[in-house]
Amino acid sequence: MPQWSGSCHCGQVDVAIRTKVEPEAIVLRECQCGFCRRHGAKTFADPAGEASISGTERLTRYRFGQATADFLLCSRCGVYVAAVIEHEGRHFATINAAGLQIPLLATRSATPVSYEGEDAEARRQRRLDRWMPVVLNEDRGVAHE
Repeated sequence: MPQWSGSCHCGQVDVAIRTKVEPEAIVLRECQCGFCRRHGAKTFADPAGEASISGTERLTRYRFGQATADFLLCSRCGVYVAAVIEHEGRHFATINAAGLQIPLLATRSATPVSYEGEDAEARRQRRLDRWMPVVLNEDRGVAHE
């Protein structure tokens, strides 16, 4: 099972990913909304994989538009780390490979996507179907200075 890791620019937040998909088969998405374009986001998720985000106490949660997900930003360096939803006590995420500088993924081209016109329920269901399970861990250990 391929494993990757990445961190925000300042190193306060780490992400670990395990997926059954080989790197060359990962499809990066480039959402065309103003938020994602401003952050240069290239996101991906594997519903059969899993992710872990450590240092969540150092994240700022931002909601906009239909407020159906929390967009996680490092409170120190501002990197967009992931977007997360909660459903029945579990969390699901799409990971920003570009912001986290995940090897083999961060510099690849992405497929532009637009979710304009999607209502809140359709958006939530798409995310539950396509995003990956994620564990949010507060304690990251020693903070980087």
